[in-house]
Amino acid sequence: MRTLRMLGTALALGFIAIIVFRGAGDLPRLELGAPATWLWLGAGLGLYALSQIIGAVAWRTNLELYGVSLPAGRAESQLLVSQIAKYIPGNIAHLIGRFALVRADGVVAGIIGSAMLLEVGVLLGVGALLSGGLLLMLPEFRAVLVQRLGEAAVGPGTVLFPVLLIMVLVIGQVILWRKAGRPRYEIASLVKPVALHTLNFAVLGFSLWCVVEAVHPAGGVGPMALTAIFTVAWVAGFLMPGAPGGIGIRDGILALGLGLFMGEGAALGVAVAHRAIATLGDVMTFGVGLTLRRRTDVSGKATVLH
Repeated sequence: MRTLRMLGTALALGFIAIIVFRGAGDLPRLELGAPATWLWLGAGLGLYALSQIIGAVAWRTNLELYGVSLPAGRAESQLLVSQIAKYIPGNIAHLIGRFALVRADGVVAGIIGSAMLLEVGVLLGVGALLSGGLLLMLPEFRAVLVQRLGEAAVGPGTVLFPVLLIMVLVIGQVILWRKAGRPRYEIASLVKPVALHTLNFAVLGFSLWCVVEAVHPAGGVGPMALTAIFTVAWVAGFLMPGAPGGIGIRDGILALGLGLFMGEGAALGVAVAHRAIATLGDVMTFGVGLTLRRRTDVSGKATVLH
């Protein structure tokens, strides 16, 4: 496992190094003296922070599916605090950290593991369907992809793969739940977390759009296409073992995707700027999470309602 993580880290860094080499000579000039630049960057930062809050609320809804009740803000703090650990090489420290926080708050290990698996399944399923669906719905995006990458980039596999992925994850989750002796949830109960994660990706897409407007206003790419690009990059970065916070993979795919619409230098500039905003946003929401943990009362620990 350690070798796999090291290999993943090396591949991620090597991938972004190639992207930097190709675009570094044509980086756009950021107009730091223009108020509009700071307004766009500030909006991008605010939207990114909002996306983390939405993700934290989605985590609470996951626990509630298992009948877990925690004081207001406590479940949200578990995700907000642990997310900072995703920058530790290995790309799993934030999950381990959240598991430890939830366990310390009185939730049994079986429920935590099942809830986290459910979250991963919903995230990857929503991400795959959202990116594939947007790609098929945006004619201009499809035209650029066909021109640059060929028909295979927008073929039936674009939709088939997400469907198969969701089927595998749902079957695995049902097996785990039944082995744990817990009742199977109703499909309707998944509407809320699915809606929250869909909103989360949309907010992240608009965050990226704000950064594009700050770095390269003439980019010519809209929020929907940016949401599709970001979602593909996020899923790839999440799945890559060893890449801390998806660094290298996510940024490289963002730069490649944006490069379909703008120069390589401008695309690299946007990817780097958005990574800086995301890192700052994670630090901010980490502080929010710490504050919530200090202010919430967990003397009674978690309770399971069924």
